[in-house]
Amino acid sequence: MNYKLTTKLLTILTFLISINAFSQEGIVSGTLNDNRGYPIPGVTVIVKGTNRGVATDLDGQYSIKCRVGDILVFSTLGMQSKEVIINNAMFGKDFSTLILEKIAVEPITSVAYKNAIKSINNTGLTIPNIENSGRTYNKRSHFEYNRIKDIEVGQDHVKLTYFNPDIFYEIGYKTINSFQFVKNNNLPELQTVFSQGASSNGELSFQGAETGNIFSYGPAINTLEFNGSNYEYDTNGQLVSIGNGTGNKSKIYDNALFNTSLKTLNNLFFNITTDHYFLGFDFTNKTQKDLYGKETSHSNDFILKYKDYTTSQGKLNWDTFVKYSSLINNQPNINGFHNNLLLNQWITPISFSNKQGTVLSNNSQRSFGPNLFNNPEWLLNNNRNSEKNDLFVASVQNKLKVTKTIKMESKINYTSQKNIQNFGLVKNTVGFNDGYLSNRTVEKNNLNTVLNFNYDKATSFSKIDITSIANYTYEDLKYNLHQASGFEDFSFNNAQNSTTNNRSLHRNTLRLLNKFRYNFRETDIGISSALINNSYISSAQNNKWFLPTLQFKINFEDIFNIYRISNVSISANTSWNINDMSLLYTNQSHNSLNLTPSESLEYTAFNDLFLNNSLQLEEKESYDLNAGLNFYLFESYFYFGFTYFNTKTKGAVFPIIEDNAFQLKNIANVKNKGFEISLSTRIGHSYGNIYYRPSIVFSNYRTKVTKLLDGSDRIPIAGFSTTSKNLIVGKPAGVIVGSAYARDSNNNIIIGTNGFPLIDTESRIIGDPTPRYNLGFDNLFKWGDFKLSFIIDFQKGGDVWNGTQNTLNYFGTSQQSANERSITNFVFNGVTQQGNTNTVPIDFYNPTNDISENKFVRYGFGGVAEDAIVDGSYINLKSIDLLYSIKNNTENTFIRNLDIGIYGNNLLTWSKFKGASPYSSLYNTASGQGLNFFNTPVISEIGLKINVKI
Repeated sequence: MNYKLTTKLLTILTFLISINAFSQEGIVSGTLNDNRGYPIPGVTVIVKGTNRGVATDLDGQYSIKCRVGDILVFSTLGMQSKEVIINNAMFGKDFSTLILEKIAVEPITSVAYKNAIKSINNTGLTIPNIENSGRTYNKRSHFEYNRIKDIEVGQDHVKLTYFNPDIFYEIGYKTINSFQFVKNNNLPELQTVFSQGASSNGELSFQGAETGNIFSYGPAINTLEFNGSNYEYDTNGQLVSIGNGTGNKSKIYDNALFNTSLKTLNNLFFNITTDHYFLGFDFTNKTQKDLYGKETSHSNDFILKYKDYTTSQGKLNWDTFVKYSSLINNQPNINGFHNNLLLNQWITPISFSNKQGTVLSNNSQRSFGPNLFNNPEWLLNNNRNSEKNDLFVASVQNKLKVTKTIKMESKINYTSQKNIQNFGLVKNTVGFNDGYLSNRTVEKNNLNTVLNFNYDKATSFSKIDITSIANYTYEDLKYNLHQASGFEDFSFNNAQNSTTNNRSLHRNTLRLLNKFRYNFRETDIGISSALINNSYISSAQNNKWFLPTLQFKINFEDIFNIYRISNVSISANTSWNINDMSLLYTNQSHNSLNLTPSESLEYTAFNDLFLNNSLQLEEKESYDLNAGLNFYLFESYFYFGFTYFNTKTKGAVFPIIEDNAFQLKNIANVKNKGFEISLSTRIGHSYGNIYYRPSIVFSNYRTKVTKLLDGSDRIPIAGFSTTSKNLIVGKPAGVIVGSAYARDSNNNIIIGTNGFPLIDTESRIIGDPTPRYNLGFDNLFKWGDFKLSFIIDFQKGGDVWNGTQNTLNYFGTSQQSANERSITNFVFNGVTQQGNTNTVPIDFYNPTNDISENKFVRYGFGGVAEDAIVDGSYINLKSIDLLYSIKNNTENTFIRNLDIGIYGNNLLTWSKFKGASPYSSLYNTASGQGLNFFNTPVISEIGLKINVKI
């Protein structure tokens, strides 16, 4: 059979066999590392074409909800943006992803290298095409990267060092020891002047915890002294005016919760390698004390790997691994536990000590606001919170080279994941007055099989690549939630009430993919085009058979000799795809929507939602355009990249209220478009002793809701009942809606007869959390064996609802309330209800008036949401790293490589407002970005790294 007929038959057969498999929604998690193996914090991980994203933590770890077919974009300044297409096998696993510096390969100009190649050719040895080979040259005339020990490239020499034995061993040990802490200038500004109390009989008076007063609008603390009485709320007695006590001066109590935390990581690996086989063992242990100095969390990871490097025709190649991970977190943020700790701490008056005990003589809780607010020490000492994750992954991958043009691959992955969340607070805890416990267990067992058929045929000028993939996944979910309340004092015994919810779901999905790619190259021009079709078949949702993708790329090499432009590439892609729901809906942002901020102490996140048969697939239509340019300027190398994307999602799924309960619905059509510009350069040669590599990335995106499918005016998706992020037709997705001042037709604030602004009866759009743009700046300096790198992250714009500040103002514990409480005869700019200019003077806090007329108290616990909107701009020194490397190239050396480094994360942060991390979200939920209600502040870290290979 001739070549043309074979090609046609294979093409037809391939397209009849498959059309891609689409799979479920799930959680993809992992660790991002640089080329030195160190984790990279603060990397933006975003689902391409959406505004859904997260950032890696201080360990370089991330976790994000996505669907099969989504493209995860990993980007950070100075590093090469990386795109990963999600497949079924990635769910429930922990991936270690390498992000490289964004520097294009410089042509090899070493005279020694050229002479070496000539010399090798003269001996009659064959040198394979380096561009298409993954191996490094050695004396056996082919590329065996497992045998290479070191490569040293200099201006006038190339030195390769090898392991002599046919079997060689490699042992490595890495340790990271660091301190984590919260800097004071990253915390909200709290006042240290005024005591608990309020106005009484025209004067400011101290009113202690027994009075039921919760405000810090009392007299200055330095005007009070203790009376030495037997007083359960203070061992020093009650506070009275100076001259009426024992002369024992009052104290400003330090109720700070945050301590310095010690974190350790130890990694040990042992590898055995031959010419054809690899066996490796890897063990990692992590421990960390929480920032409250109470609990220690720890994790262990075991990985056993086996690879067969044999690539001969007809030989089956094996790549297998088994992984087991166990993580125990003894201080998780279940049910907003951390948020509630910070709320209760920061509203505690300076005249009350939380650390003098948590229990009164009647076994009730000792706090500054009995039966109204909690003592943070009570929460820390009387909870049973913990989270445990167990993960087991077994994977077998085979590769078979049938002929020179036909290859087959198969993968079988089994994943078992078990998550157990325990939460409990004892009786007399505000928010859970009868005590409360919950045990939530989620077990996931997934079996994924992939069969990949590839045919490629190359000629001198062209290449045909035909790929067909069948991807099958079986998912099994077992869910159990047990809740109980009504316990005895300080125990979880004899519950008076309990409920149990059991669910069991499973799903079969098949994703079929057919791809036809044609590459053409002639001298300096390369053209690539591809036609791809996906199909999705599911036992739980509707099927989609025709989901095409078109790709086109053209590459110009060395044809623009002007200005030393070496390479220009342009590509365009358009695709139609779908998102399916996970069996368990993972975005818990809806759980707080039925609460007001004042009810947040009773927040729980166990209103779980599951896949139901009424849900249709989300349909996605995406377009993107990419361009790249390499050039030399002033003897320095530059790379310029540009990406534009435009995505439309039809039938986006969100929880909505129906029959007084949340239900998942296909509710909205959303558009998202934006672009990214990157520029990087290198000053000095990468093989020299001194060079500098800066890189900058600029990104911008905009979303728009084009339709709400149920005809609603707006749909809340995260936040509280009074202030929330919403979907509104014609507006950016996630605009902030909340209370605002009443305004006339000219947008003048309307002032009431008492001189204070009136509140509009309707909630309004008060902010948009979408930033104007983001900018990242990465730098790497090398001087001999030293390397210094640092990353700066910058965001311009993006509104944030700072509910923390409004609440602190309400209680009088903020510095703002202390500064402004003495303002008198203030006239608000606005008009009266009759339309006249307002001229009524007011006092922010007049002791002759009731506390309810105070400027900050009169509008309630959450204040006016409009007042809480702040600019989310920030600049953050995301990381700085100094590394010293020692390499020994001698053949009999014991230590091959030793790296010693010190690093810091989030050491300098500037933002328009204080008290929350720019990377945090409300209750750590996916849709809660832009909402700050006692979110965890920026956590800084300083550490030491040691990496040894022998």
